[in-house]
Amino acid sequence: MFSLSNAKDLYWVVLVAFLFSKSKVDVHNVSMIPSDNPLTLIEGTKREIRCVVNINAVPPPTFTWYLGSKDISSSVGTDAASINITGKKVDNAKTLQCRASNNNKAPKSSSTMLNVAYPPIVSIPSSKDVIEGFNLSVKCQASPGNPNTTSFFWTKLNDLEFLNNGPMLQLSNVQKTSAGTYRCTGENTYFNGKKGRHSQDMAVDVLYGPEIENKAHTVVNETERVVLMRMIDSNPLSNVSWYDGTKLLKTQTATKTAILIIEDAKCTDSKNLTLVAGNTVQSNVTTYVELVVNCKPTPQNAEITFAIPEIPAKVEWSTIVIAYPEPRFTVKYINGTNNSRISMSLSKNSLNNFTIHCEQQVDQGNHLGTFYLEVSNILGSSEILLHIVKQGKPKAPTAIEVMCYVTTARIKWKSSYDGGTLQSFFVVALGDTYQSSRSDVIEDDGENKVHHATVPFLYPSSLYTFYVYAKNKYGVTLSEAQNCTTLKEISITTESSSGTGKIVGSIVGALVMLAFVISVSYFCKRRFTDRDRHNPAKPADLNKDTSIYTTIKKNQEENTERNLYNALTPDENQSQYESLHMADIRGSKTNTYESLKNNSSPSTDQKKDSNTSVFARRGSSEENIPKLSEEYTNTSSMK
Repeated sequence: MFSLSNAKDLYWVVLVAFLFSKSKVDVHNVSMIPSDNPLTLIEGTKREIRCVVNINAVPPPTFTWYLGSKDISSSVGTDAASINITGKKVDNAKTLQCRASNNNKAPKSSSTMLNVAYPPIVSIPSSKDVIEGFNLSVKCQASPGNPNTTSFFWTKLNDLEFLNNGPMLQLSNVQKTSAGTYRCTGENTYFNGKKGRHSQDMAVDVLYGPEIENKAHTVVNETERVVLMRMIDSNPLSNVSWYDGTKLLKTQTATKTAILIIEDAKCTDSKNLTLVAGNTVQSNVTTYVELVVNCKPTPQNAEITFAIPEIPAKVEWSTIVIAYPEPRFTVKYINGTNNSRISMSLSKNSLNNFTIHCEQQVDQGNHLGTFYLEVSNILGSSEILLHIVKQGKPKAPTAIEVMCYVTTARIKWKSSYDGGTLQSFFVVALGDTYQSSRSDVIEDDGENKVHHATVPFLYPSSLYTFYVYAKNKYGVTLSEAQNCTTLKEISITTESSSGTGKIVGSIVGALVMLAFVISVSYFCKRRFTDRDRHNPAKPADLNKDTSIYTTIKKNQEENTERNLYNALTPDENQSQYESLHMADIRGSKTNTYESLKNNSSPSTDQKKDSNTSVFARRGSSEENIPKLSEEYTNTSSMK
């Protein structure tokens, strides 16, 4: 039901509508606040821009925002009279426009150009390697900012005092301390006086060769476990090698700690080991790592023999001894009393390496004999046997081994003491009658050395007895006999592929035989004809107990026998082999051996020993003792 109050409300609504329809005002003035043109923004910062129209515009207008040609109204909402702009480098110099309209009329607009300030962008390598002692130069480059005037400076992280103005970083004579992180900064100045800056870091790595830690020598006791360690300072890391002389003991790759372990230290381990380190900057950086083992004296020679050609003579000798601490020494007779005739002195080659020098004048026979040198320290003692003898025949070779083949034999033996002068060897093989041979002369390589020889011209399937002769200017000695049977000869036959080959071979053989018979017959006929011409026939002496055949046969046997031994032993020991051969014919090899020893005489082709000084021979134990003078010469030379 319509009431009075409702009528009043309707009246006012109609009145307002009437008045409104009569008061429409179009947008005719649009501006932006701030009104700067260009409008300056700093990259990364926000700024509010408001769009203002004439105040009496009815109805309220609709606003649209454009950045360049792009409608950005959706980002701020419809009919927004303001917008927040964030400064971006990509928006620099673009136009920001505000459009406003109402009453379905064409929009009015206001615009400004954006001036976005941003810093320069610097560019440098992320890292740089430089070798110690060299110079480093790096230029910092930049893409200009806005404004485009750029200045540069360098700083170093963790070093507040380092400052280098300008785009160039220059480091002279780079040292290890020069390594670190360097920062280049490019900057420009904005409209408000603030700085636009951009920085980039560069890691500088200083490369240098190995530096091996220097430490004193290491002293341990025998049987202890030894750990030798050295620190290696290098960049990049080094490869290291441990050497004992020229012998490679161990290698390590890319390490800063070189380690060598000896599980059971021995006296002979007292030496200078060589440690070699290297990397891409420097190779073969070497140092010596000295190891000293506390031990009783260890001599280089356990036994020494001196052979003098005549009396009087002066004997001088020396030997190397490893010991730590320093040893004492004395020379004694076998009965334990001191030998005051031998004068001695000690020289120190290095910390644990010593040379003992001895000298004695031998004036009479009782000065010859065997003595021993006692070397001792607080850890124990060792003895060196010293034999002073006259020169004589060599000792017999030992350890004979024979390997027989079809027509040859290979003999191996070990040499013995040479009697104090130069010796040589040869091998004789004794078989049945006319079946003997010998080897070439073999020079001596030293005492207790293995020697080899080959005996040629043997018969297959034959038993031979072999002797090794040792000979010097004083005489000959023989080894013990060794028997060996040569191998059976293997006949190699080939069958002809056709009967024609056999027939041709038979014919050729028959022709050769026929030619041989004719030649022999002709030769014999001429010989008897010449004899009859010059020697008239004589009556035969029937009482004479000889015959031409018997005489010729006997002479042939004697010549054959002598020629064989002349071939075996040209110009030397001829009587020895003849005696040996005749004894062999009689079937007594025992008598043969004794005859050969008793009748031996020096060979005329033996090298003449012109050296009349004393000959010194080291004992067999010398082979098992390292050459200490060579092992321990890295820190000091031997005297």
